[in-house]
Amino acid sequence: MDINQNGFIAYLNSLHNLGASGANALAESQALSPYFGELYEPFPLINRLVEALTDVVPRVVVLTGHAGDGKSTVALDVLKKLQNLPPNAPLNEPLSEREDIDGPGGPVTIVKDMSELSAERRQRWLDQAFSEPGNWLIVSNTGPLLHSLADYAKQANYDQDIESAILKLLDQSLSDGPLDRHSLSVFDKELIILNLTRLDNVSLGAKILTKLVEHSAWGKCDECSAEPACPLQLNRKALQDAGPVVEERVRWIYQRLSAYEQRLTLRQIVAQLAFGLTGNMSCDEAYQQIEGSVLEGPDRGTEGLERILFSEGFFGYRGGKPWLPAEGLHAVMLVRRATFGAPVGVDFERRLSSESSMGWAALPTSLDWLGNKWRQRAAESAGIRWRFALRRMAYLFGEVEQDKGQFAAVFLDSFLQSPSLREFDNWQKAGKLTLSRSDANRLRSSCLRVLLEVFSGFTASQFHSRHDALYLTLRRSDLAVVQPTQLVIETLPFRYFDLSFDLIRRVPVLNFDRGRAELALNLPLLDYIRRRDAGELGNALSPIHQAQLDWFRAKLLRVTETRRREDEIELLRAGIDGEVHLHRFLLDQKKGKLEQV
Repeated sequence: MDINQNGFIAYLNSLHNLGASGANALAESQALSPYFGELYEPFPLINRLVEALTDVVPRVVVLTGHAGDGKSTVALDVLKKLQNLPPNAPLNEPLSEREDIDGPGGPVTIVKDMSELSAERRQRWLDQAFSEPGNWLIVSNTGPLLHSLADYAKQANYDQDIESAILKLLDQSLSDGPLDRHSLSVFDKELIILNLTRLDNVSLGAKILTKLVEHSAWGKCDECSAEPACPLQLNRKALQDAGPVVEERVRWIYQRLSAYEQRLTLRQIVAQLAFGLTGNMSCDEAYQQIEGSVLEGPDRGTEGLERILFSEGFFGYRGGKPWLPAEGLHAVMLVRRATFGAPVGVDFERRLSSESSMGWAALPTSLDWLGNKWRQRAAESAGIRWRFALRRMAYLFGEVEQDKGQFAAVFLDSFLQSPSLREFDNWQKAGKLTLSRSDANRLRSSCLRVLLEVFSGFTASQFHSRHDALYLTLRRSDLAVVQPTQLVIETLPFRYFDLSFDLIRRVPVLNFDRGRAELALNLPLLDYIRRRDAGELGNALSPIHQAQLDWFRAKLLRVTETRRREDEIELLRAGIDGEVHLHRFLLDQKKGKLEQV
């Protein structure tokens, strides 16, 4: 059998660090790779960056963020555009430490990585950037950037608190629109700081999976006699058969991780996707799997496919078991920690080992043999790991069958451990709340009922069913004791609140009195609200989101301060039956009497 060694397979295995050859994970190597051009997904801010650097207004633009966020790749793309080079063509030589370009609007200097320079050279180049003609694009990690700019401001005798101003810019979200929100005008040139950790890279990363699967370099496998049964090709074919379903499901996983404070860099995402596609298997190992099989035809590769199937490798498993070497990838470690694929419900579990569709999912025919084999194993008494594997397979490859949307929604929401993520994703793609008026009213009421519980300590069911007001009370902040009677500071009718969508932060917002106070409903907070409103009590709110609610409460008190009457006293009191009642009193200071209204 003639085996063709496809260099693209070796390239994919070099994108992660599980083997000895992980060098291609770095942007410096990618710039020279003949495979990188087809994989590169342009960052959405490239055109705005080029416009800023070619404008007549002198600017210094700084790209910062974590290692692997794509800073050097963005700088490379800007360089290609300024030099009119093909965006998909590799460079003949790596980027220099400093690139000086004659741009259409004047000279442009690109500093590849200021973090690698000595402190003395950083200061010298910053002085040149702000004092000499031309625009600059500087790449730097956040720590060295902050120290370098603070030192430069001190040496240049700028009195403003530069560090606080820079930290404020670093916290700005990166979204569509002008770069004015990211600028600072205290130096001799306008300073623009773009923090790529604030860029939503979830959609960007998920699109790379499709580019990996459809890369033209796979065509070299056509010359290989092992191609029809090759496990690598069978894995790719399953992904091709599933089509856009896999990209969407992968995006949801990354969105779930990112929203719950476990953001991945683009380099970590690419490493996980490349590993999921090859399972770290080489062409030689694929051939050995075929040669060792007792099956016939294309089925000879199914045993090898079982070792590297994307739905297993992506989550860090191999044949239903955790594969410990895969935890060397940070992204795999995070998805393993989240334990995706737990049981959904009795009806789903009954169908799991008997129906390929699980009642909702149409799986690619290329997975029929493997699916049947795993279902047989799942029916055994020790088949729990295969049941998990089947759920992972259904999640990543399963297309929703006609008229099975309700069953699919239950499965997908349970798998993602988020009742709001898919709807949240639709809002972000649409740039608005895609809710009917009645659904928007229900969501607003859910938010306010949960806020009523958080602010008062009473459950929403303790209030009257037609209750429609939010109470801000004098409640102990440490929640150390039960307070059946609480003094009401302010009563806010539900009708004063409404929902909107913030295009900059890309989240729904609960507004009070047309925006006088706002609560951003990020995904964890929205999940918490949905679960509490549905009666689930086991999910605690994280400290960061509890602080967010406390801030909203403080803001409500601040904007309603002038509305309060000094002679009116309101009390919330829980009776012996648990029902909460509102008691109003008027204080007659002249007579020294307290009268109940």
